[in-house]
Amino acid sequence: MIRAGIINEGKMNVTEESTAAEWGSGTLPVFATPAMILLVERTASECLMPFLKEGESTVGTSLDIRHSAPSVVGSEVFCRVELVEADRSRMVFDVKVWDSAGEVGSGKHERFVVNNEKFMARADSRKG
Repeated sequence: MIRAGIINEGKMNVTEESTAAEWGSGTLPVFATPAMILLVERTASECLMPFLKEGESTVGTSLDIRHSAPSVVGSEVFCRVELVEADRSRMVFDVKVWDSAGEVGSGKHERFVVNNEKFMARADSRKG
């Protein structure tokens, strides 16, 4: 059973490939918000992996994230997620993102535990 209180940390180096200019989310050579979201989702997903049964995965369903400061190329950005709510298959995380200069972002992220086969059958049923 997955319970609140689980914590995981992740990190990412800011490279030219992870900038807003490269991702198309802006024109400046700073850490892109979509790259920060990737870091958040990956860190939360990895947090839950040890608790999943065979044939299960998690999917991100909601993000309420504030990107509050820029990080330049060459920076290392860190992410900490803490599971604050575990309600059956719904998992809610508090999120903090920072670099050596301080906070970069914060917010909430929600994921659901899903059965892989059922989820993919549902996804496949949406094909045009």
